[in-house]
Amino acid sequence: MVYNSPHYEGDRSTIQKDKDGGKFFIPAKALNIVWGRDSRYWKIPEKSDMPAELLQVSWLEVSCSVDETNPQKNYEVGFSVSLKVDAFGWNKYPFYIMMKRGNERQFSSKKVLFNGNGNQEFEISGKLMKAADSTDTKIYFGLYEVWSGKWKGGLKIHHAFVREAPT
Repeated sequence: MVYNSPHYEGDRSTIQKDKDGGKFFIPAKALNIVWGRDSRYWKIPEKSDMPAELLQVSWLEVSCSVDETNPQKNYEVGFSVSLKVDAFGWNKYPFYIMMKRGNERQFSSKKVLFNGNGNQEFEISGKLMKAADSTDTKIYFGLYEVWSGKWKGGLKIHHAFVREAPT
């Protein structure tokens, strides 16, 4: 049986990692995007150097994971984004960057609000602290606004990143 999901599963082969595992560059094409296969809601990039473009959704969920991190180090996770001039739905309701290490039960989160800046690319990020007793090398993270039920659009996600952060 063939299952055609409306959700886009990212191409993990496009994730780039530096040789010591301290930095990961995640093209928009590598991100998992809820409703990403539905062209009413998203434009998914055909090439790794193109952004994903949110046309309109009421449920924003964009996620990814990376492996081979050091559980005894802090990491910054985030997204490089821009808002189109005609973006809507961003100035009233916060969205969240959420992250966790491996099998941890709790996500850490950072609340983000922005009003737009006319197509200028900027970074939004949160910090994941080193694990107390974990040896898990996997980090899960994402960008979410699933609580308001309000429509939003005009967001471009250029890429995501995970990089070592100072203590």
